[in-house]
Amino acid sequence: MNKWLKILSLDIEYIDNVSFRRVLLISSISILTMLVFIFFLFVNLFVVQNYSVASLDFIAATISLRVLFVLKRDQNIPKAAKLATINLFLFFLTFIYINGSSHFSLIWTIFLPVFATLANGKKIGFYFAFVFYTLLFTLAFLNVGIWSEGKWQYIDLMRLIATSSILTFAMYMNEQALEESDKKLELVREREKKYITDLRNKAITDELTNMYNRRYFYDMIPKLTALAKRKQQYITFFILDIDYFKNYNDYYGHLKGDDALIEVAKLIKQHIQRDDDFVFRLGGEEFAGIIISDDKEKTHEHVMQLCNLIESQKIEHIESLVSEYITASIGIATVAPSKEYDLDKLYNFADQALYCAKNNGRNRSELSFRCA
Repeated sequence: MNKWLKILSLDIEYIDNVSFRRVLLISSISILTMLVFIFFLFVNLFVVQNYSVASLDFIAATISLRVLFVLKRDQNIPKAAKLATINLFLFFLTFIYINGSSHFSLIWTIFLPVFATLANGKKIGFYFAFVFYTLLFTLAFLNVGIWSEGKWQYIDLMRLIATSSILTFAMYMNEQALEESDKKLELVREREKKYITDLRNKAITDELTNMYNRRYFYDMIPKLTALAKRKQQYITFFILDIDYFKNYNDYYGHLKGDDALIEVAKLIKQHIQRDDDFVFRLGGEEFAGIIISDDKEKTHEHVMQLCNLIESQKIEHIESLVSEYITASIGIATVAPSKEYDLDKLYNFADQALYCAKNNGRNRSELSFRCA
């Protein structure tokens, strides 16, 4: 079954289930009608010798082939649907006119509203069906007492009108139901995508500060170091620790402490904001960042500015031993692309630099090579 679906779908890219369904319908009907028209072409040419109908068969078969080309080459589904519908539309009317309703030719008309609605949608399909049946009913009315040697009567016309109207209405409502079902299904899928996205974000995001968390930090470090090596760029890793934050929590309370963490996190994210840069909350009052760059000196200066920026926010911290406001100490480690390094080594370099920053008075940043 999958093999046939692949053949009939013509390897077209689909944006939704409706497009997929319509391509299958248009391609399968076009192939079948082309084969049927070719069969009757030979029958009318060599058996019945009805050359006028044979000409119609040839034209209809050619248009069916054209529909397949439009689908495959242009991948224009609406155009192919209209072309296929017009093909059946004109063929049925002309065929009935020529045959004069003999050999049950009217029975073929049941395909038009079904195909027109399913291939074009309820609105355009209804327009096709309405125009088609307006012409057909007029033709049938004018030939009461004439078709089939006078056997075609008003009661037959009434049956044709009633059955055709019911069929058209049924197809319209069926397409309406399918469209509503597709909308609801798409809505459910969107909700599922959003739910999965939310779950993923919660898994990698710190709930308080909305920064990436330690889990995402460990996931991203190997990828970013590999990216830095591939681009032959420096990778700078820094650890930022808020000075005397335990004293802050003890004096102001944990709620105020959370507010302070949120403010510091916001400042770090605003300052370190390029696409290839990432900042994290490692836990407690400790934050980290990764920056990939060509110029390590400019990167160092950029990170070092965080110390002044944090203090300039003037978040009161009476219990601090270095300032009347909240401050931070930063340890910075940078590795050249030519050197071999791993996560543990990079982390240790930055951690040693942070230790030096705290020992040297806090509210400052230190580079790892100063601790060598």
